[in-house]
Amino acid sequence: MNLELLGSSGMAGVNFDSRFSGNSGFGYSVGLGYGYSNGGFDLPETKGNDGVSHEVGIPVEVNYLFGQKNSHFVFGAGAYAGAHINEAQSKPQFAYSFFGDVAYRYQKPTGFTFAVGIKPNIRRVFWPYITLGYSF
Repeated sequence: MNLELLGSSGMAGVNFDSRFSGNSGFGYSVGLGYGYSNGGFDLPETKGNDGVSHEVGIPVEVNYLFGQKNSHFVFGAGAYAGAHINEAQSKPQFAYSFFGDVAYRYQKPTGFTFAVGIKPNIRRVFWPYITLGYSF
């Protein structure tokens, strides 16, 4: 489990990350994210919604961990889908994005985890991020 700041979660999110099989490098992450914007920022799929807006969504990712012991490089790809809610509009709009993931992760078998990386999306926006979590 981890708390993600920025990245594909928006401003903040909570994610569950697991391996598909034991200590395999292949795994997945699924979470719940929240984002906030105060004017001047439009997602291409919600064009024209300047002003105060909120976004709640679910990022889902498949990834692979390279490395030994506690240090790993993460390479992954995923999608984000959610509701974009502009305070000036009466109806929420569907929002989505596809992204990659390139990061460094420090993780013991149990205990504290930390990651820092970027999640470039298909619109050439780079989402930097940091995660803090607990492995069990």
